[in-house]
Amino acid sequence: MGNRPGWPFLGNDFFSECGDVFSCHVIDNPDRESELQLLKAYGPDVDDQLLHQLTDCFADLRALVDEGVLAY
Repeated sequence: MGNRPGWPFLGNDFFSECGDVFSCHVIDNPDRESELQLLKAYGPDVDDQLLHQLTDCFADLRALVDEGVLAY
């Protein structure tokens, strides 16, 4: 349920199938600073440089998906 619509998730239309049962909300990815805060909360003893690298990797992966370079 946390996936974007479109390939490879071309099955049932979630809202038409379950919209009357669930309250549906679209949540965007957090900005870099918020993502970094989440990672720091999850791994308080992890080096900040490593957390910044991880945040950069997530941003790169999202950009590649948006550009159509990565399909999944």
